[in-house]
Amino acid sequence: MQIWRICILLDNETITGDVAYKHGGDIYSNNVKYDFSVNTNPLGIPETVKIKLTENIDLFEKYPDMECSKLRMAISEKENIPKENILCGNGASEIFKLVTNAIMPKKALVTAPAFSGYRYALYGTNAKIEYYYLEEEKDFVIDTRILDKIPLDCDIIFLCSPCNPTGRIISKEVFMKVLAYCEKNSIYLIADECFLGFVPDYELLSMKSEIYSNYLIVVNAFTKLYAMAGLRLGWCVCGNKWLLARMKQLQTEWSVSVAAQIAGVSALEDKDYVVQTRELVASERTRMTKYFATKGIKVFPSDANFLLVKSGINLYEKLLEKQILIRNCNNFIGLADGFYRIAVRSQEENSILINILEMCLE
Repeated sequence: MQIWRICILLDNETITGDVAYKHGGDIYSNNVKYDFSVNTNPLGIPETVKIKLTENIDLFEKYPDMECSKLRMAISEKENIPKENILCGNGASEIFKLVTNAIMPKKALVTAPAFSGYRYALYGTNAKIEYYYLEEEKDFVIDTRILDKIPLDCDIIFLCSPCNPTGRIISKEVFMKVLAYCEKNSIYLIADECFLGFVPDYELLSMKSEIYSNYLIVVNAFTKLYAMAGLRLGWCVCGNKWLLARMKQLQTEWSVSVAAQIAGVSALEDKDYVVQTRELVASERTRMTKYFATKGIKVFPSDANFLLVKSGINLYEKLLEKQILIRNCNNFIGLADGFYRIAVRSQEENSILINILEMCLE
């Protein structure tokens, strides 16, 4: 079980700032025992998925269904969205790349801080990237003030809810106002909902119901909620037929493996898993937040399965000495030294983190 999780981490690489940050890179070099730097589900891959993969291992010798027919149908039924508007890909990262390559924007707006994958997807387009800097004093919330910062010559906007690394959700009201602005000014809006599944109000907050718009692309993935980082499985829903067709044209054949398609269908059938996940994350997030506060560590509000904290003590180095890895956020655009992202793990793992922090902060 532990070996499987480590293999997943090694396959998940992101570029943050000007520095390459490889998930799991310190696991071997520093003999890390507990990884709080990666925000995958603390429950691990659903047991039902493991069983289904084992039962169908002989299918791995066959080529994948390029249309992902069964998987798209499963997503359609689970999310109540039309199958013909769904595109599956090799993780959300491929979807971001397909969108930008299809649109070929000249100018993009990205919040700071935010997931670096948006910039990575834009690099090949030569688009000028402008940043909307979120304010620490306002707990990094994204509200209607962003409307005043959208350049008129902008082609594409990336918004993440809950935001990585802040954990803040964007209200449906704010999202709708941004979408209305984008439709009026012919700007594509990418709604990244890869962490939204951890939120109990997922159905109320998701923008998937607004696919009538020609300028909205909602992106999701199995990476975080179902702990499938190594299988690489993402999807999007898009109402723009031209854009969806263009993305399909640009997509590498067989980019979604047989294993990923089987795992995706199986995961969506396990309804108890998501309920248990939300209960665990909410309870443990509250416990960790209260503990950090007692130690003078500033904790920013979060609706996700991780916490953004700020400390004058180098928590990264102190915990790494004790074989615990957290995410140093000093190479996120919009953050500086002293910011750390800490995943909400299992009750046992979180207790180990708390106990070791107790010793480090004495």
